[in-house]
Amino acid sequence: MTYELELVEAVDRLTELMGNFQNQILSGDLKSFTLRQLYYIELINKHENISVSEIAKMLDVKKSTVSIAINQLIDRGIVTKIQSNEDKRFYFLKLTPKGENIIKIHMQVHKNAIKKILDVLNEDEVENFIKIVDKITASGL
Repeated sequence: MTYELELVEAVDRLTELMGNFQNQILSGDLKSFTLRQLYYIELINKHENISVSEIAKMLDVKKSTVSIAINQLIDRGIVTKIQSNEDKRFYFLKLTPKGENIIKIHMQVHKNAIKKILDVLNEDEVENFIKIVDKITASGL
């Protein structure tokens, strides 16, 4: 078997594994969310006082695209907008208690998946895997 074919098959297996991981993420209490919405929730959780514009800039998408998704999360009671004291035209995004619960569940799914990977790979393999993924993503394929 050629390296090219082996690589294609390995990438196919990894893609299937990632699909299974996404299905785990989008099950249970998280099944009513899209992956994009969960990613926005993660960003809001990680970045205090982030705005719709900042999310759009970080992801290189239109502000209107982010606004639609954020408004859906606001309607569901997951996110709230807080007006800036310095500039009344500016709003920060913050998770509500319901949103904080969603991020806890989401992060637990991530922890469970990482634990499974760490049960299979040793420390050197994890380090090499990270380097390989970084190299491939940095190449801009």
